[in-house]
Amino acid sequence: MPDSIVTVMIDKQACDRCGSCCMQGGPALHSQDLDLVCSGALRCEHLATVRKGELAFQPLAESATPVAREFLKLQGRSGSWTCLFYDDAAKACSIYQQRPVACGLLDCTAPEALLAITGKELLTRFDCIGDDDSLLSLVRRHEEGCPCPDMAAAETGLQAATGRSSLLEELTRQVNVDLGFRNQAAGMRNLSVAEELFYFGRPLFQLLMPLGIQVRESSVGLELFMHQG
Repeated sequence: MPDSIVTVMIDKQACDRCGSCCMQGGPALHSQDLDLVCSGALRCEHLATVRKGELAFQPLAESATPVAREFLKLQGRSGSWTCLFYDDAAKACSIYQQRPVACGLLDCTAPEALLAITGKELLTRFDCIGDDDSLLSLVRRHEEGCPCPDMAAAETGLQAATGRSSLLEELTRQVNVDLGFRNQAAGMRNLSVAEELFYFGRPLFQLLMPLGIQVRESSVGLELFMHQG
């Protein structure tokens, strides 16, 4: 959750339907939301996997920290944080009657109910992928062979002159392994970008960008380098 929503929660005296909560990111899903997925109210292309270790904002947090366990969240739209289901014109939720439990609990004037479920009974992609899904085995192998690196350790290592080059080399290797799994999935099924976010989460090279890493294409795949400036 970005810093700006923290200010919204602290300063609001009553909900005035400003839409700030919806524009600051879709909610995490909890076990109570599984029925929404099973019924088709929420489909895989509506959901994004946040993998264990990925940097993310928790409610009322002032900075991003590595998440302790995987969870699903509603996707944003057009590259923004704004929840996929937020209706700008109406300043309302387009799935209000079938909204996730976290949305029902969110009250910008009293966040205690939302904070009480934060990090608990989180829904993951493995709760939602059927046993007969042709991608299930590949997703499991991706998670085992290409886990999200320790982002806090990576940030510390990238700030140190000693060992930075070898760390970049290892991260480059991991980035290309990650892309290899995604390319294999694309060969098995014509996944949309939205579906890929559900099955595999964001590409590793995107997760590393907040650490000052930039990416360029090379003859052997993607190459990572540190932003200078």
